[in-house]
Amino acid sequence: MEKRFTISGCSTCLGIAGAVLLIVAAFLCGCTTQPEQVQTHTIPEETQAVVCAGGAQTGDVVVVDYIGTFDNGTEFDSSYKSGQPFSLVLGSGGAIPGFDKAVHCMEINETKKFTLSPEEAYGEYDPSMVVSMPIEFIPAGENATVGERVTLFDGGQFFQATISDMDATNVTFDLNSPLAGKALTFEVTVRDITASGSLM
Repeated sequence: MEKRFTISGCSTCLGIAGAVLLIVAAFLCGCTTQPEQVQTHTIPEETQAVVCAGGAQTGDVVVVDYIGTFDNGTEFDSSYKSGQPFSLVLGSGGAIPGFDKAVHCMEINETKKFTLSPEEAYGEYDPSMVVSMPIEFIPAGENATVGERVTLFDGGQFFQATISDMDATNVTFDLNSPLAGKALTFEVTVRDITASGSLM
């Protein structure tokens, strides 16, 4: 179960670089506002369009159903279980790089199965992204537990972490994605495509 530790309207949080100090800023403010889901249609300038004759193109809104599995066949995610297809703007950074690239050029009702390396998915596991903080940095009254996913807010953006250890004096956060370092296989079916030109 995921818990959200967020801040809003905090003028005392310091704009200090580094993931460790971002967590400090988040917990010192100790507010618990639910983050809003914001969808953007902005295409980063550095994104290179995947060129194809037909199907989904950079800038299109694509709606897909998917099943995600590990190498051993264990399912880790599925739009069918959530009952809600996944919508993304191709090339916007709204999906992991390999997933975005694989969906390019797909057509409505087309199904594709592909496997992504960690580099194409959530990256390699980075031990330096495991940080320890004083237990006081968890907002008073929050009933946090080891293994729990939490959403933190640094005053500018939301980011997720896992509580990997906790004792009477310290709490350890793992800022890596739970899927970091893993090869991921997806079976994707395109349900709808809205061309970028029709969004104007």
